Amino acid sequence: MNSGLKRRDFLKLAGITSAGAFALNHVPGVGPSSTFAQPLAQQPKKYTFYHMLWSVTDPNVQWHVKGAEGYMKINPEVEIKSVGPENYDPAEHVKFLDTIMKAEPDGMAFHISSVDAMLPSLKQAREKGIPIVSVTSHPPSEEDEAKLKGNYLTWVGADERLIGYRLGERVQESITPVHVAYLMAHLGHAGHEMRAKGFFESMPDGVKTDRVAIGDEPSTAKDAVRSFLTANPDVNALFGQTSVNKLVWDVVQEMGRDIALVTSDESPDSLEAVLNDKYLATFSQEFPIQAQFAYHTLYLYKKTGMAPVAPIVTGPMVIDKSNAQFVKDLVVSFMGEDEYYKLSPW
Repeated sequence: MNSGLKRRDFLKLAGITSAGAFALNHVPGVGPSSTFAQPLAQQPKKYTFYHMLWSVTDPNVQWHVKGAEGYMKINPEVEIKSVGPENYDPAEHVKFLDTIMKAEPDGMAFHISSVDAMLPSLKQAREKGIPIVSVTSHPPSEEDEAKLKGNYLTWVGADERLIGYRLGERVQESITPVHVAYLMAHLGHAGHEMRAKGFFESMPDGVKTDRVAIGDEPSTAKDAVRSFLTANPDVNALFGQTSVNKLVWDVVQEMGRDIALVTSDESPDSLEAVLNDKYLATFSQEFPIQAQFAYHTLYLYKKTGMAPVAPIVTGPMVIDKSNAQFVKDLVVSFMGEDEYYKLSPW
């Protein structure tokens, strides 16, 4: 959590500020001078929902911030407050979740990043009568789903196992896989574990598979990728994520290896990697439509007591050279060219 923002500041924000103030002051390209931070027309609100973002420094959360703004314009009965830790951390998610509950919201939307870490808070929310929608992606296994049963309404977002499977299929359209690996910061992250599982399940019999923990720090991650590839000269496909796109590409080039690379999300970093033939493909969780489904599910539940009985699956949409320009145009229209190119290291 940003050292300049103490928990008492967040408590104050949760109680008295306009929607999204905390997140908007910490999302790249969005701040007090932006249109997002301007107050909406004064009008009575009937329901207050909180959207706990997974990391306000991740550019992808801007889709949800804008989604909240758009939803409030079409549904004046709802106020949405967007908050979250500076960086992804399940422990921080629990702290934010517990603080949000003190504000007694009418509903909450957030990514269930760790079932075991968040389950006590989810149960507490249920006891308080606060409905929850899991949004962005929903990775839990059948075992985790059994733990979650009754503690949230439904989930809206991408199916993490299907993400891995579809990207694995796309890899096989271009190469014959021999040894493939999934790169993640830390082993055990529910979403990445499910994504890796789907990626490996898509592979033909006999293909070797590895999950590789590379850490958070760039130089450490670079060394980890280099060491893994040195020890495994037969690796010919890697699945990573936006935050390590450039360093993985640099290591592969440095070592002179011919490896098919796939990555995550419709971030400028990933889109430019695909458009410039550095990466084979990425995917979209279809962020532009996720949050609105979550908010409307909460709204309808408060109005009627009813909720979907099955997940609302919004992804993945595979993005490769055939459609990357279309997606880029959409992203640029949302964040502007200056901000788009600031977020690309290419």
